[in-house]
Amino acid sequence: MTKGWLVYDPGNVERNRFFIDRWMKAAQRRGLALELVLTDSLGWGIEDGAPFLRAKGEDARPAFAVMRAAHPLLSAHLESMGIPCFNNARVADICNDKRKTHALLAGELPMMPTAFLSQQAFKNPFPYPVVVKGSHGCGGRSVYLARNDGELEEAARRIAPDSFITQPLCDTPGLDLRVYVLGGRMIAAMERRQDRDFRSNVGLGGGSRPVPLTDGLRTMVERAMAHFDFALVGVDFIFHQGRLMFNEIEDAVGTRMLYMHTQTDIADEYLGLIAERLGL
Repeated sequence: MTKGWLVYDPGNVERNRFFIDRWMKAAQRRGLALELVLTDSLGWGIEDGAPFLRAKGEDARPAFAVMRAAHPLLSAHLESMGIPCFNNARVADICNDKRKTHALLAGELPMMPTAFLSQQAFKNPFPYPVVVKGSHGCGGRSVYLARNDGELEEAARRIAPDSFITQPLCDTPGLDLRVYVLGGRMIAAMERRQDRDFRSNVGLGGGSRPVPLTDGLRTMVERAMAHFDFALVGVDFIFHQGRLMFNEIEDAVGTRMLYMHTQTDIADEYLGLIAERLGL
């Protein structure tokens, strides 16, 4: 029986238990052996000039790995051993770094002015208020609103040691739109709204509803898709001056809205995509 890994950071397992259970049921239906593997249980590196991978102290080599943890280097290491990762290491590397994502898609998609700052040099070039985002944050974490230099310094301290970006606050805070992409297919678009916070994340208390995938929205997502070989991601937009503005691409994207508002079992469809790509 083909064996795969479902890889999580230990701190994210309990709040994702529903999704993990969906994965296990889908694997059973498809005749695949899927094991939940925590990042802190792995030993990996170079030994005798070759990459090694150990789980529970023993040499390990799954047929594939579903990376639900943001560890681009681990993904690259697995791929160096011939273990396909979903999403792949390039997606993980770029999409988990807001600087790299914006730099790659600049000129392709409309976006807010964006400054790349570090803990050593964080002079903000924009009028306040600005949104401050840790380069490697996700799910609305490591995101702050700064109204002056003091609040920017406090945000940088909380984000440390990560680098970060600043952007002018859009004129419609608390509202955004996510398009789920599976392989080369757009699954659904979801609008998220939060009345008590400038961040609209459902995990932070925001509401959500499905919206149509318009031709204009499809065109914008296709421009992002042209740069990557996606497995499952969320392509996120905010609203400014009546326009959609690119915000970010979520690698290990949350799926709660799909299960809330659609009949799509995205874990099963995702596993089907993996099986198709691997010829299983």
